[in-house]
Amino acid sequence: MVKKTVSLIIPNYNGTKLLAKNLPRVIAAANSYSQNTEIIVVDDGSTDNSRETLKSLIGTFRHDISIKIITKEKNEGFSSACNLGVTKARGEIVVLLNT
Repeated sequence: MVKKTVSLIIPNYNGTKLLAKNLPRVIAAANSYSQNTEIIVVDDGSTDNSRETLKSLIGTFRHDISIKIITKEKNEGFSSACNLGVTKARGEIVVLLNT
């Protein structure tokens, strides 16, 4: 059976603590599914250190999957961040996660 490709979209706004807590679990779950998975984190103009946290987390954990970070300079809201992530997704299945 061929597994379908999956895109996990995570919108983020000032979610440093939640990213640090949950992103490693999302990466582990994606790794266990297959290499046909991508994670797209859309930072919606965060003013905390979310961007730095993302970069450090991604470098810390083993991952065989594609991880993309999209950064927006201005906060335009949850739906805008979700829509941007979906437009960049390549998966046959798109899953929206909320930190």
